[in-house]
Amino acid sequence: MRRVRHGGDDADVNITPLLDIVFIMLIFFIVTATFVSEDGISPNLPSDEPVDVEKTPPPALVLSVRGDGYVQVDAGRLINPRSVRPVVTEFLASEPKGVVIISAAPESRSGVLVTVLDQARQAAPKNPEKIVVTKQESQGS
Repeated sequence: MRRVRHGGDDADVNITPLLDIVFIMLIFFIVTATFVSEDGISPNLPSDEPVDVEKTPPPALVLSVRGDGYVQVDAGRLINPRSVRPVVTEFLASEPKGVVIISAAPESRSGVLVTVLDQARQAAPKNPEKIVVTKQESQGS
């Protein structure tokens, strides 16, 4: 007797209904799942209440580096760039919240500015953020 071979390559399995059921189950489990809120880093959000902001600026010591190489303290006395440190130390001792503003004239030498900046930083080694360097505005006639 002869056996009849059936084509094995032609047999296909239709998986469309299986995929439909899987997607329906997935949607069901997503909808019915309870979401657990995990404890993590809680952000420190700002409150709606207005914060009392200090409206007055901190006291400032203005050191103006001039073109002739001297430093003018608060539009007053002239000092040598190497004697800035005691002036800044005295100011920060009397005004702990004060800031030091170093203003350089456009015609001043950069070496003098660096010396003044170094002297001021040596006077406030723990608070370098209290020292600000700006450029003087040219005074037009």
